[in-house]
Amino acid sequence: MDMQDQIKANAELVIRQLGPLSGPGFGYNAESVAWVDGFIEQQRARPDLDPTAVDGLVNVLGSFLGECVGRCFGGQWQQVAGEWSVAFDDQNVVYPFNKVRKQFANGPRDSIKSLFETIPALFGPLLQKTGPSAASADLERLDRFVLQAEEAYDRLYDEWSRSDRAAAYNECKENMAEAIHLAREMGLADKVVELEKKREHYKNVFDHRSRVASS
Repeated sequence: MDMQDQIKANAELVIRQLGPLSGPGFGYNAESVAWVDGFIEQQRARPDLDPTAVDGLVNVLGSFLGECVGRCFGGQWQQVAGEWSVAFDDQNVVYPFNKVRKQFANGPRDSIKSLFETIPALFGPLLQKTGPSAASADLERLDRFVLQAEEAYDRLYDEWSRSDRAAAYNECKENMAEAIHLAREMGLADKVVELEKKREHYKNVFDHRSRVASS
């Protein structure tokens, strides 16, 4: 997995882990950046927060922040002087990992929410958009379907009642079908292949657990 794939995987991890805590609508949008801003402040207040934990949070939350910037404003990931950034052109860039680290160090004066909100004013003419486009909204829908499928899949390991296990699998299957359909509509061929492999894996797990429960 190359670095950009790892960044995207980290961002999806944030959605899976923090989405259930924040409530409906958590994704690549301004409201979720604001929620993560508050989450960082909660972590800063913990007396047991150590530097190793901060490094891990910087990696995943910086990935999420950068994905939000890219999907909402049109920037692209690239390395600048050895540091990963979201660039609008060769001269105008945002450093999401550095910004998250600064908020952990300095608090609200280095707020990621403030950075996100000032991007239109700072980079206005360079932006492809000043809010989520139809494409980014579709990506959020796609991420939501996948997340819901994964949550239902996780329940396959918890449900031993045949009816409950079947209900969890049906929910998983339906959300994956929606995700695959949407990915096809968006022309995301690689994503379609990835999701179809996941769907087949989920089916195999369901079949296996059903056989084990019946034996």
